[in-house]
Amino acid sequence: MHGLRLVCSIGALPLAILAYPAASLHTNPVSADLDSLRLTSNSEYVNSVHVNMNLSVAVSAEEHYTDTAARLLQNIVPGASFRLIDDHFVGDNGVAHVYLRQTLHGNDIDNADFNIGKDGLVLSFGHSFFTGALPSSYLDNPNVLGPGAALRGARDALQLPLTIDNVSTEAADGRNEYIFREVVGAVSDPKAKLVYLVKPEGTLALTWRIETDMYEHWLLTYIDAENTTVHGVVDYVADATYQVYPWGINDPAEGHRTIVTDPWDLSASAYTWISDGRDNYTTTRGNNAIAHWNPTGGGSYLYNLRPSDPNLNFQWPYSPNMSPPRSYINASIVQLFYTANTYHDLLYTLGFTESAGNFQWNNSAHGGRDKDYVILNAQDGSGFSNANFATPPDGIPGRMRMYIWIESTPSRDGSFDAGIVIHEYTHGVSNRLTGGSHNAGCLSTLESGGMGEGWGDFMATAIRIKPNDTRTTSYTMGAWADNDKRGVRDYPYSTSFAENPLNYTSVNTMNGVHAIGTVWATMMYEVLWNLIDKYGKNDGSRPVFRNGVPTDGKYLMMKLVMDGMALQPCNPNFVQARDAILDADIVLTGGKNRCEIWRGFAKRGLGQGAAHSSLNWMRRGSTLLPKGC
Repeated sequence: MHGLRLVCSIGALPLAILAYPAASLHTNPVSADLDSLRLTSNSEYVNSVHVNMNLSVAVSAEEHYTDTAARLLQNIVPGASFRLIDDHFVGDNGVAHVYLRQTLHGNDIDNADFNIGKDGLVLSFGHSFFTGALPSSYLDNPNVLGPGAALRGARDALQLPLTIDNVSTEAADGRNEYIFREVVGAVSDPKAKLVYLVKPEGTLALTWRIETDMYEHWLLTYIDAENTTVHGVVDYVADATYQVYPWGINDPAEGHRTIVTDPWDLSASAYTWISDGRDNYTTTRGNNAIAHWNPTGGGSYLYNLRPSDPNLNFQWPYSPNMSPPRSYINASIVQLFYTANTYHDLLYTLGFTESAGNFQWNNSAHGGRDKDYVILNAQDGSGFSNANFATPPDGIPGRMRMYIWIESTPSRDGSFDAGIVIHEYTHGVSNRLTGGSHNAGCLSTLESGGMGEGWGDFMATAIRIKPNDTRTTSYTMGAWADNDKRGVRDYPYSTSFAENPLNYTSVNTMNGVHAIGTVWATMMYEVLWNLIDKYGKNDGSRPVFRNGVPTDGKYLMMKLVMDGMALQPCNPNFVQARDAILDADIVLTGGKNRCEIWRGFAKRGLGQGAAHSSLNWMRRGSTLLPKGC
């Protein structure tokens, strides 16, 4: 891979780890306080400016970019042992992403990702490798508990409704990995793996990582291997012809249903939406998604009810005044299937492809791991007035649960609010891209989890923009479903401080991911309009590219946001994610939009000099612009 440029991130987390952070549109209470058990981040991100000042590691013609990444890591963390994760890839922007994970005594500690750019030099890197004193081997420690005791500890500490009286433990394929059979109350068999975890105070703990899929909460619990203390928790759940509300119509309040014919983009969905390359379907099933009714809220789905028509006419009646919801379930499933597939195709054109870890059953040898379409549950019976998305690592299907909203009479179906569907699907995008698709737990801290919510709101809002909108246009989230013009956020997305007063230091008083996400999405909304003012706005459903760069401001910002996700470290903070977007622009355009990006962030307090303290978690705002802006 000669001729690439190296962008590196050595991300941090206790991980090795199948994590899939919380992704609900609203907070979903549980008996245990999961927020208090969130992991903390010790990630560092060195952006392209500082790399150019302090580092020069180039790809040689004789070595692969993975060797360059390993050489760089050895320079940064001398003596560290690590292993190469096998899902490194080269993105459509020419940046290669390499993922390395630190090990100790044959067990994983945390991860590192490297991104290699176009000119053979290191572009940027982030890391969370442990650099303190290493403990001796645990093999001679008689106090290390077995996996069964760790499972009981996780159940008791989190008050999980699991029955484990007849549990049996089987060794899995990996080192110190186990599967628990005959557990009652979980969607799938819980798993255990012995890993090291970096604690908030910077020391290393040997832990059992217990994975339990509890429907609304898909949890990774880090239990101390000696005393069953819970050191942290990651929640993976974060909340033909088709008669539908077409793309661009957010909900029934904005327009009417119409009939669309063969709406797929064959460059993104080569098998269409109703085939996986092996089997052709006459229902809402295909390579990208499988949609159905899930009234019980259960985990099984293959044989659930889904609409079918031998002539591929997916047209069923719906009106917002219809009741009960069961009377229009076919229309709900079709709408959900349509919105999710359309978004898949758009994301594909913007770089979320097979090698980047997207959601497809058949990857057609294009890289990444397949067998992971999105499971779409319409009118899911496990909750109401909410939605969520579970993002396991690449190769395991994502799962979206869409609920009935009961704030109106008759009640409303969240599948008809495209913004909610897009928000939830974006959790899958941000979790797969940040830290690599093998490790969907890199948005598990409070701040990074908040940004996960913000990316969902931002993408939904950008897609919703209408032809006559200007920078004075404001948007809310979930207003139709919630039957409240104010939506489900504290403020609308607006460039006006009168409508939305949020800035960087607002986060200092916030303790919820949705509130934090509103700040992050507000900042990106400011940058979006700076780029639209510069390049104009493409009102079509797909971007137009010139030399790989979207020609309009809306799609350009969406691509920069996604490219930034792939550059930033595991569990980033606002400053690091901002720098990753700036670096993404350097890779994509040569930095032509540096000042537009800086102005948008600086307006909301994330300008040059803004800082995040790792000691007291307080943030210092700045509206300063760098020289030249």
